[in-house]
Amino acid sequence: MQERLDFSEMSLVYAEFSLSRGAGASPRRPEACTTFMNSMRSSDSRLLVLCRGEVKQVTILGMKQQIMSLEEGGQWLEALALALDHYESTVASQEDNQRTSSSGSAGRVSSLEPSMLTEDEIWMAELLMRYLILAIENAPESLPYVSRNGMDLAHSHFEMLSGVCIEFCTTTKRLDLLFGPIFRCFYDARYINVFLDVMEAYVLNDRLRYIAPEAMSLFVAHCKEMKDLSTVERCLLHMDCSLMDFHSILSLLKKHSLFTGLFHVYTSGLDDFVSPLEVLMEALFDAVDADLANELSRDCLGGTKAELYGYKALLYLQYCFEGKSFPKGDPLQDGDRLQTLRPELFDLLLQKAYSNQRGHRGSSYPPRGIRSLSYPYMRALAMVDAKLLFGCISNVFDDQDARFLPSTELLADSWQVEIGTDTSFDVERIDNHSNDDKTFLPSKQSIVGCLSSIIMKDSLIDPSSQIGSRKLMTLLSIKSKHAYLDFLATVLAKGVVRTPRYIGEVFVRLTNKKGSSEDEILTLLHALPRGSFELDEILFTVERVEMMRAALFLHQEAVRANLSSEITARKAQHHLDKCVDCFLMDRDAQFRLGVFDFIRKTSSTGDVSGVLRDVILKRLAELIDLDPNQAALLVAEVISYDIGTILYRLKGLKSGSIEFKLLQAVISSNSNDDSVLQLKSNLTKEHHHSYLELLIKFRPDQVYQYLQTHQNNYRLDEALKQCQDCEIADASAYLLERLGDISGSLK
Repeated sequence: MQERLDFSEMSLVYAEFSLSRGAGASPRRPEACTTFMNSMRSSDSRLLVLCRGEVKQVTILGMKQQIMSLEEGGQWLEALALALDHYESTVASQEDNQRTSSSGSAGRVSSLEPSMLTEDEIWMAELLMRYLILAIENAPESLPYVSRNGMDLAHSHFEMLSGVCIEFCTTTKRLDLLFGPIFRCFYDARYINVFLDVMEAYVLNDRLRYIAPEAMSLFVAHCKEMKDLSTVERCLLHMDCSLMDFHSILSLLKKHSLFTGLFHVYTSGLDDFVSPLEVLMEALFDAVDADLANELSRDCLGGTKAELYGYKALLYLQYCFEGKSFPKGDPLQDGDRLQTLRPELFDLLLQKAYSNQRGHRGSSYPPRGIRSLSYPYMRALAMVDAKLLFGCISNVFDDQDARFLPSTELLADSWQVEIGTDTSFDVERIDNHSNDDKTFLPSKQSIVGCLSSIIMKDSLIDPSSQIGSRKLMTLLSIKSKHAYLDFLATVLAKGVVRTPRYIGEVFVRLTNKKGSSEDEILTLLHALPRGSFELDEILFTVERVEMMRAALFLHQEAVRANLSSEITARKAQHHLDKCVDCFLMDRDAQFRLGVFDFIRKTSSTGDVSGVLRDVILKRLAELIDLDPNQAALLVAEVISYDIGTILYRLKGLKSGSIEFKLLQAVISSNSNDDSVLQLKSNLTKEHHHSYLELLIKFRPDQVYQYLQTHQNNYRLDEALKQCQDCEIADASAYLLERLGDISGSLK
């Protein structure tokens, strides 16, 4: 270690001389040099310095001697600082070469034999202890009141003293000294709480990664007294779990219900993700039973311990399923651990009966309360927030890396069921599927089946179990059922599970849910096999809320299902008629026009041509009102009836406007389609006179143009009379001119 001395104030003896110069140097600028060569001499461990008035002696001391000199002069902090400098420059470098990394930056966590300590470490520890004892003996007295300047001198003194000791021990890696003699000194002085407060800052700043069991016990008690137990958990997140005494720390955490810290210690120190969840679930069971025993009027468990524990468990599951550490959210260090972690957690959640071997304090008695019900772990979480629980499970379902056992119920193209059969999920038989690979999750079918048996069969809490307030149970059951039906709709749309018998309830939920869209209904309908739902039941549900496109899909399915037999032809006609209804009742004008393409596409199927003609005739007036040109094309292409018969059926509808629109569309059409040309050629003069009469009524300004362009399609005398009776001047003059009455036309 080097030390720099300042001789500037000693007036040392020195000599001056000039350097020799070359031939080209300027004589006007001589360069004088100063030398102290003869002013200093060394002898043994002394340095003699010649000054102008005296000879001074500088003695060279070793590091230990310097520190002892500072100690004798009462400069304790300077002595300790110099000791730390010596440690960092000498001892620490030796430790790097001689000691294994097991000691690490966290320090020694157990007492070391004196033979294992170096001489420097021993006397440095003795120096610190002498300072500590002296500082405690000379500490200011603790006053029952605070001084005028607002300071407690004794508190400030021990706060400074704690910082010095912790800083010294963490730097020298002597945690055995810190939590041994030093800790006891503060405890005996009754200032252990000050020591613990300073220690907390070092832990939170990652300067101290270990706390001895005795100190941890007092730290927890201190935080509890300050009503800030969350500080303990924050500190645990900064500590090295591999150095802890797990038995003592876990006992403390369980005793004080510090579950976040419990998760961290178990997962980081023991790589155990299931045990801490079991401990938390035991607390959740007790909290849920306590809440259900009260006649609560609210519609959830909000603001209670059950909610606190339940959401912590759900958040933990969410982190684990996503491959993150809890609560930090960092990725798991072992990337492959996720493949075995998920199955371990699902094995606990899907446990059908509560096991007394889980460590419940009443394990010698039969399970009571929620523990006595089937699937108690999944059921308790569903009571807290079913939507969040199903969201966690859905994320696992969507993960492409997740490996699920094959379901015995899901064979190729056979997962649909026949209407009327009991299609409740068979969970236990699927879960008993033997598999030695611990990376496989239970089948998706069995997981959904478990949820089904909880939500749909038992209504969350079986009324016969007599657990809790009936009103609260009803409200919780409704909320969980809605969340489950939303979840089931999602997995059914993906085709990963078979359709249950209560599929109708899924559609009822989707149609009544706030913010739901018709696209969700259509996606689910396209995914479901035809035989897996009762068509009329779903039709009633979607038509009740006027989801016409979903209804259209179902009516089209019904048409295809009823065309195979003449007996059901009338039913097919009914559904075709409803298909037209769905188009015409849609809010989108462009979608309504799609009815014409639908009819043309349907007419290409020979089985429906006769049925379709009857439907078109029945709905022809509405089709003409929607688009006369498209309707006229349908009449020409699909309907084989005589045009006169069709016009007769339309006569008088809406004061003749429907007949007029069809005639105008046919007569004015410029289409070269053979069927349209044939339809136009079938119009007689009587049809044209009927059209002229309607044209005079609805479009009098177009009469003259019509008479000019269709001269051979009407009788002049009758046309003239119609125009004169209605006082159509230009048309009357044109007809009179054609009859040769020039003077009459001029009038």
